[in-house]
Amino acid sequence: MEEKYINFLKKYDLYREDIFEYMKDKTKYIDYRLDESKRFYGVFTNIENGIIKDIRVMVPYIVDDTSISIRIHEYIHVLKLYDYLNKEYVFTDYEDLLPVFYELVYAKENNNYDYINERIDELKDNFNYLKVVLDLFDQNKENNNKKLIKNKKRK
Repeated sequence: MEEKYINFLKKYDLYREDIFEYMKDKTKYIDYRLDESKRFYGVFTNIENGIIKDIRVMVPYIVDDTSISIRIHEYIHVLKLYDYLNKEYVFTDYEDLLPVFYELVYAKENNNYDYINERIDELKDNFNYLKVVLDLFDQNKENNNKKLIKNKKRK
């Protein structure tokens, strides 16, 4: 399964050996299937005077496609932050957009639709900017369905 994770990153030109080497001693692994562990995975930065001094990660062991999706999400965060080690990084309200995108791409490519639906519901509830994007997506889907129905009636 580890190879599946690495192959996905390579497929989208996201894999960086230097990041994997850096993270070897900075990553803690947990079992995401334990309810209490879900709230603890993520990327944690040590920032001094606005400068990123260290990046640490807590991610699930790779046991299935869900754990790979979570790992991809957290890896994308590290990928964004890594080149800012010992530099200033300005965090934005949109930090999760790229990580969520790639985690959902992986889930879709592996037909993990239960995971996708669960994440979309979670995102709608917790992230206003993602809710706006998802609502627009849902509205377009509804409008396209209405157009399809109108076109079928005309025929």
